[in-house]
Amino acid sequence: MPNPAQAPPVKVRGSLIRRGDMEASLVNIVGHLHVEGDLKAAELKIKGECSIGHSCQADEVAILGSLRAGSLRADRVHSAGYLSVAQEAVADDFQADGSVRINSLSCAGTIYIRLGSRCMITHMTAGEKIAISPSSRLINLLMSPFRRLSCETIEGAAVTLYRTTASLVSGEDIIIGPGCIIQEVRYSRTLVVDSKSRVDKTIQINGPGGIV
Repeated sequence: MPNPAQAPPVKVRGSLIRRGDMEASLVNIVGHLHVEGDLKAAELKIKGECSIGHSCQADEVAILGSLRAGSLRADRVHSAGYLSVAQEAVADDFQADGSVRINSLSCAGTIYIRLGSRCMITHMTAGEKIAISPSSRLINLLMSPFRRLSCETIEGAAVTLYRTTASLVSGEDIIIGPGCIIQEVRYSRTLVVDSKSRVDKTIQINGPGGIV
């Protein structure tokens, strides 16, 4: 199969519509790119707008504008803008500071999200750590009432949450920070719940499938 790293780079400075698929070593967008099919790249840099009708596959994804895709697969994702994935996003490591809307986010390593706006992720899973925290950007302090993460399920080895609403949170070591509303927490080692959060039910798991 062709190797995207060996394909010519693509630079978009205005507006470009690709009716089929696109493959490139580097896709660098300062304007607007719309790919109706699949996009494969070794590196995807977005400082404008990018929309992909089907799947996006890349080693590195860096977003300073907005990316909308049907599905996303990458080694590393760093978003400081708007990211929307209609189906599944899979990565080794995921970092975001802004708005994120994903149906299913699965990472082999870590997930770090700073809430710069309202975020919605239906199912979120990480092999290592999940950390949700306030945005580091001063402009987002003005959007404080709207900064919240809404999920159905969250699962990771170590989970730290802030202003998160979820049906089920599970892991080994869990910290429920301020502003959270959680229906059920399942943990195997440690659990800390902030006084400004609400957890309806807690269950300590003693090993795989076991309950203390």
